[in-house]
Amino acid sequence: MNEFIANATPLRLERFPPLTDDPLQAWDAADELLHQAHQLPDGPVWILNDHFGALACAFATDEPARPLHWINDSFVAHQAVAQNLELNDLPPLSGCYRDMDELAEQPLPAGVVIKLPRSLRLLTWQLDWLNQHLPAGTPVVIGARQKEMPSTLPNLTRTLLDEVHPSRAVKKARLVYGQLSGRHSGMEAVLSWPCEEIDQEVINYPNTYGSQRLDIGARLLLKHLPASDGLIVDLGCGNGVLSVAALKANPDCRVLAVDESWHGIRACRDNTAEFGERIEILWNDCLSEVEGGSADLVLCNPPFHQQQAVTDHIAWQMFRDARRVLKMGGRLRIVGNRHLGYHIKLARLFGGCQTIASNAKFVVLEAQKR
Repeated sequence: MNEFIANATPLRLERFPPLTDDPLQAWDAADELLHQAHQLPDGPVWILNDHFGALACAFATDEPARPLHWINDSFVAHQAVAQNLELNDLPPLSGCYRDMDELAEQPLPAGVVIKLPRSLRLLTWQLDWLNQHLPAGTPVVIGARQKEMPSTLPNLTRTLLDEVHPSRAVKKARLVYGQLSGRHSGMEAVLSWPCEEIDQEVINYPNTYGSQRLDIGARLLLKHLPASDGLIVDLGCGNGVLSVAALKANPDCRVLAVDESWHGIRACRDNTAEFGERIEILWNDCLSEVEGGSADLVLCNPPFHQQQAVTDHIAWQMFRDARRVLKMGGRLRIVGNRHLGYHIKLARLFGGCQTIASNAKFVVLEAQKR
């Protein structure tokens, strides 16, 4: 548990899910700088991409009467902000939303706070949406650690914002101030591309992983999908490519597709629409809401980062949840970078692990619940 100081008030903040002796903080220097130096006028604030609720808690502590509308497509982030508001005895926010489109009927903000996302495609879409729906001149402040600010960020902000100027660096973090311009980047909000491996166009939203091409790991796993006529879980489904492949290869199976990104869920829903009741799609933190002993097969291409932090705890959680959800004799088949050593984790958890396929960078592994 850690403390974030907001106007001399210590806030207790945890990442989600909470981990014993977690070395990672639930905030960074950019969160501190955004709260201390946002320069926004009084009135409602929209907060975008606040990973664990540090900004929400700081603003709520700072000005309890100020309406705060909080937007993040991550299920984990939604759990984290609720957790940290409760930890600090703070009331619920004016609204928590999964998507910008859910804000269309909300009161106009006095300003917008944006924690820089990992994907500039997501930031571009967010600025396009704000320029389309809010008055020109609405102040915007974007914050990030300097090492996370790509070289293309200045050009992007000058293209879509007016009066752009950076702050001084503080603790290796920096802010970018600007005002909405009413301009548009020309980027399509929804992309699609032909995926030969599943013989169909794949639809993707701005924060969908693999939004413009099939990633190399998924390509290898698609070549080595096992057969199953029971319930197949696509854990971390993203745009649903593995779900589509499993449904087409196994006409009698059912699929449960799960992801913590709302944009991933939307894309998966669009890409699997033809399969009707054979597929169920769930916005969730791993498999925390899925019944134990219910699945015959779990497919997984686990991430090795949470926002900007490199970590293996998500993979561990996925593997533990998969084991709980599998029936006796059920199988977990994953793909991962060779250097991550997932075979050690799977052998420890399942009592054994088999290498199905590999190339220079990736390995496909399988473990069976015994």
